[in-house]
Amino acid sequence: MSASVSASSAASVELEVVGLHLKAGGSARGRNLFGPLDLRIGGGQRWVVIGPNGAGKSSLLAAIAGVFPLAAGEVRIDGRPLFEWSADDLAGRRAWSPQFWSDPFPATVRETAVLARDRGFRWQAASGGSDEPAVDRLLRRLDLERLAEIDVQALSGGERQRVAIATALLQEAPLLLLDEPASHLDPAHQRLLLGLLADHARQGGSFLASLHDLNLAWDLADHCVVLDGKGGAIAGPRDEVLTAERMSRVFEVAIESVELLGARRFVTGPEA
Repeated sequence: MSASVSASSAASVELEVVGLHLKAGGSARGRNLFGPLDLRIGGGQRWVVIGPNGAGKSSLLAAIAGVFPLAAGEVRIDGRPLFEWSADDLAGRRAWSPQFWSDPFPATVRETAVLARDRGFRWQAASGGSDEPAVDRLLRRLDLERLAEIDVQALSGGERQRVAIATALLQEAPLLLLDEPASHLDPAHQRLLLGLLADHARQGGSFLASLHDLNLAWDLADHCVVLDGKGGAIAGPRDEVLTAERMSRVFEVAIESVELLGARRFVTGPEA
């Protein structure tokens, strides 16, 4: 095993989203967020979802995770609809990291990581110190080793975000659903995140991550979902979907792109 946590003993997962419609708040009376959306994510693929505030990015990730009601359509993992999966079995196929986290009781960084690693919730083993090499490797890789015995309630936003990334990876599910994983991260730790997720994909895993930084999205993804905030949704290869013209329309601000060091860079102008 490399210095990162591997994808899973099951090398890959196939996710299918078919004719998906979502409404705000999951209510039948809520406003339409988007739909229909169709996409398929296979092993080794790197997906991001882009869109303005309120477009439904977090709701999409939660719906795929099985914790947000669908207004219409279906989500399948390995050919089986979500409702056919038990909670334990689903946890072995996908890991969901929401945008906001709750720490209702004290726990150290290492305890939190060990509990994510062991879905049996062996608190005694966690509080006794980790004997899991994968936990120690990942804490080191995420620059959390020096914080291992610190209470998660005492961490900064960026430090706590790195713990959230660690817990998602330690679940060892082949599909990662990450809501704003780069939030609060400084540039160095954003690059660290890119490396970890690239490793996950190289080992056969896949991910769908919501982002607001267009340049980070370009660097991270090979496919992209764009939600326009007006009910529209499109999914496809990054080079075709993540364009300055489309981003200008979606965000209603002038956006230009330039090629720099072999990558597309997006620059926001002052006028819509």
